[in-house]
Amino acid sequence: MSKKIVLSSNTSFSLYNFRLGLMRRLKKERFDVFTLAPEDNYSEKLKSEFNFYPIKHLDRKGKNPLKDIKLLFEYLRFYKNLKPDLVINFTIKPNIYSSIACGLLGIKCVSVVTGLGYVYVKGGLLKKLVNSLYRISFSFNIYVIFLNEEDMLTFLKIKLINEEKAVLIKSEGINTEHFKPMNCEKQTQKPVFLMISRLLWDKGVKEFVEAGKILKKKGYEVELWLLGPFDIGNPASVPEEYVRDLEKRGIIKYMGVHQDVRPFIAQADAVVLPSYREGIPRVLLEAASMEKPIITTDTVGCREVCKDRENGFLVKPKDPFSLAEGMIKFLQLSDEKKRKMGKRGRQIVLEEFDEKLIVDRYLAIIHEVINA
Repeated sequence: MSKKIVLSSNTSFSLYNFRLGLMRRLKKERFDVFTLAPEDNYSEKLKSEFNFYPIKHLDRKGKNPLKDIKLLFEYLRFYKNLKPDLVINFTIKPNIYSSIACGLLGIKCVSVVTGLGYVYVKGGLLKKLVNSLYRISFSFNIYVIFLNEEDMLTFLKIKLINEEKAVLIKSEGINTEHFKPMNCEKQTQKPVFLMISRLLWDKGVKEFVEAGKILKKKGYEVELWLLGPFDIGNPASVPEEYVRDLEKRGIIKYMGVHQDVRPFIAQADAVVLPSYREGIPRVLLEAASMEKPIITTDTVGCREVCKDRENGFLVKPKDPFSLAEGMIKFLQLSDEKKRKMGKRGRQIVLEEFDEKLIVDRYLAIIHEVINA
């Protein structure tokens, strides 16, 4: 009989875009793969390949304890009926409530801390509450996987987990055959700096805009492209009117939302992510894999991908002047040095972040846990 394995996340989008390689490998190895997430535009894609069950009470931005209790009971009902051999949780609420449900039912589970996000950037009482919930839920986990060492050390230092449970797997991997260099005819002769992310202040949207203004004041003719969804309801969400106003004034070009970002990366001269904190930012892996230099902040998660002056430039977080300086340094490079920087980026991704390497690590852990 096939072993049943559940992957639970806070969006269908993240399961399909970030864990597809793992899920397909599990299916190839005769696991019965179940996906749990709220319904969104990617749910039908999951249904076409895997068992999909919509989670109705998961509000990833909400702070209503009654909703979270309903979420816990939803997990309990589902797992009691399915009786999975292993559950793997991704993102904060599944890490907490799915893990507690598994613990109450005696089901093996593993959690993946994909990044510390808004809660840890903002701090305060919410951070203390989340830490308390993590401490309870992680007691039920066999392993807790981290995407970067600094997040792992943070959790160890404040004793949210013990060392025996902590596992480091750098990133969720990137399909380097899908994200490979592309030749294309550029839409503009001006240098293009591209930022791809959810439109959140803590991704560095304002710093990107202000750095572009600084470049233009200094006489550099460049284009700033911004691509990604508005995250309405998120406490750090950038208002749509802010972006539309910048677009009207010719400061940025808003490129909208696209399922395939490769044509935009191919058009860009460099990809910029001025984020305040990340797990391991996928967009930087995608850009580097396509041989594009990257400019990002010297902060958790970002510096794991960007080796300063090798495949891009590291700049100070929350500092548009430092970001502008990094962008100017890039502009002043010769075409040959830019090409070398791009090729070095792909080499780093192939050696450290290739999806095949990451999936092998996950499979080793999954087999160990299930067979224990």
